[in-house]
Amino acid sequence: MRKYLKSLALFLSIFFIFHSMSTLALASPSEAMHEAQKHFDEWGFPHKEGIVLVLSGGGTKGLAHIGVLEVLERENIPIAAIVGTSMGAIIGGIYASGYNAEEMKEIISGLDLMEIISNRSYAEVIDVNYNKPPSSGSSIFNVYMDGEKKPRSNRGMLRAKGLYAFLNEMTARVTVTDFNLLPIPFAAIATDLETGESVVLREGNLASALRASLSIPGIFEPWERNGRLLVDGGLKANLPVLEAKKLFPGHPIVAINLSPENITKKRETMRSMVEVMAQTIEILMTNQVKINAAAADLLIVPKVKDFGILQSEGYDEIIARGVAAAEPMVEQLQNISCEPDKTYCEFRHVEPPSTIRPTVTEIRFEGIPERMSRILHGKYDEWIGKPLDMEKVADAVKILSTGDDFVSVEGRAQNLTKDTAAIVFSIERPSKYEFGLSGYASNIYPDNWLSLSAQIRDIFFEGDVGAAEYRFGSKWGAMLRYFTPKTERDTQFGLVISGREEGLTPANAAAFDLERYTARLAWYKDINRNTRIGLGYAVERVKYLDDGTIDGPYINFTFNNLDDPVLPTKGLSINSDIWFPNGETTITHTRFYTYLPVWPTWNVVLSGGLKTGDVDDPAYAATLGTNEELFSLAARPLLGDQAYWLHLGAAKTITRSWWGGINLELFGKFGQVMRGWSNEESWWEAGIALSAPTNNFSSRVMLIYDQSGEFTFGYSIGIPLWWNGPLP
Repeated sequence: MRKYLKSLALFLSIFFIFHSMSTLALASPSEAMHEAQKHFDEWGFPHKEGIVLVLSGGGTKGLAHIGVLEVLERENIPIAAIVGTSMGAIIGGIYASGYNAEEMKEIISGLDLMEIISNRSYAEVIDVNYNKPPSSGSSIFNVYMDGEKKPRSNRGMLRAKGLYAFLNEMTARVTVTDFNLLPIPFAAIATDLETGESVVLREGNLASALRASLSIPGIFEPWERNGRLLVDGGLKANLPVLEAKKLFPGHPIVAINLSPENITKKRETMRSMVEVMAQTIEILMTNQVKINAAAADLLIVPKVKDFGILQSEGYDEIIARGVAAAEPMVEQLQNISCEPDKTYCEFRHVEPPSTIRPTVTEIRFEGIPERMSRILHGKYDEWIGKPLDMEKVADAVKILSTGDDFVSVEGRAQNLTKDTAAIVFSIERPSKYEFGLSGYASNIYPDNWLSLSAQIRDIFFEGDVGAAEYRFGSKWGAMLRYFTPKTERDTQFGLVISGREEGLTPANAAAFDLERYTARLAWYKDINRNTRIGLGYAVERVKYLDDGTIDGPYINFTFNNLDDPVLPTKGLSINSDIWFPNGETTITHTRFYTYLPVWPTWNVVLSGGLKTGDVDDPAYAATLGTNEELFSLAARPLLGDQAYWLHLGAAKTITRSWWGGINLELFGKFGQVMRGWSNEESWWEAGIALSAPTNNFSSRVMLIYDQSGEFTFGYSIGIPLWWNGPLP
């Protein structure tokens, strides 16, 4: 796996590295200014004077653009327009919407770019306890089929919901749909994946245009916009100087190129088809960068070749490299600088057009069935008749993007008249059919398995979903799930039917094997974005001692405000389930996780839980060790009427990237099993763990020392999803 990821990362990195030209001289700026004013009426954009700034792609290396902008601001160099590709489009579009360089530096300083570009969306609740149908995030591999039953796999490693939500938030001040009407006229470059054509984006939703331009093939899912499937603009014009000349003729072109100085590679390093292909593509794309660089009037080349395109740190240094590259060019630009009191130099002080707030007269939802549309109208129709607030629209996009209901959500304003506007949400739903493969292997836990799953939507109603899963390995298991559509009040019903084989070899009881068959019907209510309750009824039959059947009411409570479900640094997660079978035994499972950022690079991790059951019936005993309560008890857990445990750790993220990260944790655990709330047996352990949680796959190695005085080396591959009777 590591070899595969390394090869893939190498391919993608090489794919987006380009050769740069040496700096060229500025050609007759006064003549260019004269020509610009002559043709102003024909062009139709407000700034008569100034340079056109062209910003190249380069991933996180594009933060160097901020440093260049800082120098241009300081020297009062007027910017007539900005044209950007990929990360250059992101920086240029946000800047053109009214931010200045200092504001952008402040934003970057408190930003986790890796979290933004990942699959993880804000306040996303990852339900590993089967209260909802499974998301594809727990599968190693997925296949999707649309209504025509044409199979496809993921078209990118990342859906990047968080990226679009961030772009919406950053451009919330923009209400205009014509990018010429931004404080600085702007254009983004993307590539049509079907035709291979370069696409200039100059209107519509600004966040959508930026997301399309940054759709790095293989990493990000392509972005659909106006019926076109778009990917990174760098495929056709990573340094779009020629496009800028067409869009804004007569202005001097200042281009910022983030490409390396050369692309030379020794033959001995090209040992695979992938490496040869990467080198070939690099050569081809370098030629178009050379042609565009030669057409610029001034070329600025920040020295950032030692940074990666998806960098998780060093942002301040990248920005500083941009400053260092721009400062030697100041002298060549001074003859077109302006006085600070001129309008075209005050764009950063001019309120963006969003201050003209038209009245919302209509809200539309595109891409979803009528029933779903009615539900969403019930949530957002209160905006009608009020001034347009794009920050609310951005927040709605963030909420709607959370979870598995929608693949992508685009929110935009559409001006109907000068004083009125419509809010339009364009929504992409998941495929009707989804098939997944997942698995889990460990030398600590005796149950190792592979799982095949299938999911289908819109079975009986618009928005309902059913799923089936079968596990095979050391123990078999099968599960059927069906969930009705959510109502206007965020409620739904869920039916779960499961059967499986179980076996335990407890340390304080005789070993046993059993078969368990469960049915549970529950009503769920989302209280808010982070909180859900469930009320239901469960029936279970266990083939073990007397083959009895028990049943009773069921209660669930879930709260989750973790900042990141894969690599959390703060927040709290609580899940509690209570079952009252036959009015006699109360069976409960409660667990919590909290993360506290105490030191700059370390977090305190506190977790624990409580179980209650009946030790006289091993099928319903409270267990300590079966669900990672204490690792050293996994093979021989403790059984009791009650069990509780606490985990205290100090965690440090060693590296963090678009695919996930690597964590180091020092921890200590303590637990007790009780009989009638009296201590039966206690256990403690301490250890060190190195884990690599990713969006679709996880692995972990551990060294554990326990109270018996023994060391245990453990590993696990995959995401564990535990089945525990009718309770998650």
